[in-house]
Amino acid sequence: MSSPVIAMVGMVTIDYLYVLESHPVEGSTNAAKAHRVVAGGPAGRSAITAGRLGGDVRALGMCGNDLHADVLRGEFGREPLSLTLFPEDQPSQHSCVMVAEDSGSRTIIWTPQPRANQQLLDAVDDTLRGAAAALLDCTDPVLSRAAIDSCRKFEIPVIIDTGSYRESSEEFLSRVDYIIAPEKFFSARHPEESLEDGMRKVYSDFQPAVLAATRGELGGIYLDASGAHSYDPHPVTVVDSCGAGDTFHGAFAWAIATGAPAEKAFRIASWTAARKCSALGNDGLPDVAAFAAAREV
Repeated sequence: MSSPVIAMVGMVTIDYLYVLESHPVEGSTNAAKAHRVVAGGPAGRSAITAGRLGGDVRALGMCGNDLHADVLRGEFGREPLSLTLFPEDQPSQHSCVMVAEDSGSRTIIWTPQPRANQQLLDAVDDTLRGAAAALLDCTDPVLSRAAIDSCRKFEIPVIIDTGSYRESSEEFLSRVDYIIAPEKFFSARHPEESLEDGMRKVYSDFQPAVLAATRGELGGIYLDASGAHSYDPHPVTVVDSCGAGDTFHGAFAWAIATGAPAEKAFRIASWTAARKCSALGNDGLPDVAAFAAAREV
């Protein structure tokens, strides 16, 4: 049986990750207890997740032309996916991630990915053609618009990772099938409403097949044509939470591409995100064998 083709379009990056005893205070000097170079980004870590679960993954993004771009290509080259990057003559995107050992929480300092150039936009159709599902982020409106146009042309189900609320992303939400947003997205768009009421308004405004609010260790809520539902979190001792949301989105996209219904896709995504949090960097991301052996999914 062939693996489903999954397309990831958006931001890929490199995380320079440092584990500290606790988050630093102003003016302090802190020794790292551990450090890693980790491939990440909303589209990047999602692509790695889907690839390790067995998907035939195509990823598309931008980069710069410096040492960070070389590191980025090298780290993603070790993963089970096909990544196409188009360079611009500028510094490449990267992040400094500080993980507190006492809580597993993180502080991130990041630099942006170069904006989509014409070479990248010309490659969108070839990347998406034949995909069973596509996952997009909202980091570059021009790229998002082109990718959604292509998905609609090829009748590909679209999952969108909204990230934090941006008014500029609203033009895309009525054109996608699955909207996955963090809880803070709804509180920003509807600050006077409860989460449930804010979700109902977003669902009414854009009418996706599925609208979800992710709540981290509290699980999540989603709406579809049959009403409101919830999915449970999977218990985990958190070592590193950086990229948990990206992992969730990648696992969800993989599940949808395999034909899983939304209820099962959310269960798989929640389990996969928990496994990611159990280890530093991408070490906790499950592979095909780990997923097959998991009785709790």
